[in-house]
Amino acid sequence: MFIGLETQNRYKILDNAGNEILFAYEESGFLGRQFLGGHRPLTIKIIDGEGNLQLIARRKFFWFFSHLELLSPEGAVLGRLQRRFKLIGRRFDLFDDQGKVGSVEGPMLRPNTFWIKRDGVELAKITKKWSGIAREAFTAADNFSAEFTDSSLSESHRWLVLGAAFAIDLDFFENRARGTGFRFG
Repeated sequence: MFIGLETQNRYKILDNAGNEILFAYEESGFLGRQFLGGHRPLTIKIIDGEGNLQLIARRKFFWFFSHLELLSPEGAVLGRLQRRFKLIGRRFDLFDDQGKVGSVEGPMLRPNTFWIKRDGVELAKITKKWSGIAREAFTAADNFSAEFTDSSLSESHRWLVLGAAFAIDLDFFENRARGTGFRFG
């Protein structure tokens, strides 16, 4: 039976070998999920296999351009993403605690691929993977991969890439009611 209720997102973060390394879950209000949809305020908590909090991603209600703030387990701001207007395509600006460090760009002709760049140099790529006709049509489970092309990225910048994957899912692919999986590595 299909009832059309939006549920809280759940995410498995896997390494290249398919081993689960982190788990993330959304905390948001029932009414916000049902009536505000992708504009709702939410918190995503990322935990390791022992249940230790590793990262918090949160955003407030917004009208037009979404945002996502990344926090340490202690609540210190590590970075944020801010969606920007782009006439053709999709774009987020990335900020760490020092200022702007790059952007996420998704062209219209490649709707499932997003590049993370700094000064025109590619740092990482996030891709929504095709899951097959049945899974795509009848579930909300999506699979994303994050590929790091710059091995010198700091840990905080790698967290920003993970945050970008959450923001991409929430802004461009969330219109169904189940969790999502990421392959992160």
